[in-house]
Amino acid sequence: MREAVPTDYLANERTFLAWIRTAVTIMAFGFVVARFGLLLRELGGSTAGSAVPAPISEATGVLLVLAGSALLVMALLRFHAVREDLRKGHYESRMALEWALTLLLVAVGAGMAYYLLATG
Repeated sequence: MREAVPTDYLANERTFLAWIRTAVTIMAFGFVVARFGLLLRELGGSTAGSAVPAPISEATGVLLVLAGSALLVMALLRFHAVREDLRKGHYESRMALEWALTLLLVAVGAGMAYYLLATG
């Protein structure tokens, strides 16, 4: 394999920053989901027939914030591993981060779809 050039390191940094943006977006979405349940509860008033299960939206929001935090750590580990690979002159493809993010988003999507079907 060829020796790494500065553009290889810069591409690694851009990829790392893209993962950071993705993680921060997931965390922000989690915050919105958690607070949206609170908003719906407040708008619904204190009626006994309120169908807004706040613990579900709160738990989903917290889970998304934690998942975004974990994604930040995974992105940092991947950044350093790729940088080390470039320094050594070889690159080994890793798919753990992509699989983790994909499975997380599939699980969140399936959970939200189930919630919408169950409460709609």
